[in-house]
Amino acid sequence: MKKLASLSLAIISLIGISSCSDDDAVVDTTKPTIEIITPTDHQEVEPGSVFTVKANLVDNVGLASYKIEIHSADDGHEHKAKQLLATDFEYSFVGEIANKPTAYTLEHAITIPADAAEEHYHVGITVLDVNGNQNQQFVEIFIGHDHQH
Repeated sequence: MKKLASLSLAIISLIGISSCSDDDAVVDTTKPTIEIITPTDHQEVEPGSVFTVKANLVDNVGLASYKIEIHSADDGHEHKAKQLLATDFEYSFVGEIANKPTAYTLEHAITIPADAAEEHYHVGITVLDVNGNQNQQFVEIFIGHDHQH
């Protein structure tokens, strides 16, 4: 009877240990990284032209999606909403990253309207990994002709 009780206790302990293994799973809290290649900070872009946003996106587990946005920087260089002028240019694009790779080269062409207000703009990239971690990076460009820094 003692052997049966010891065997039963051993089996119950083994089941308990194996069922707890999922509780020890490592949670991914590492944000993906973004290296913006183009445009460069303070790059000048002509109204009516096309320029390419290019960036290297990397994550330790897998990349899920990205967002590219462009908005006026005439709000004190902070990312807060401001009342838009009639010709202020805004752009937003969300892309899914197929097959959830750990590294992805983003290349996306954007047409700047010919009537875009000549001013400074923020170009931002936000990237989301498969576990919901996100990161964002911004550069500032100038849309216009012959701008003096």
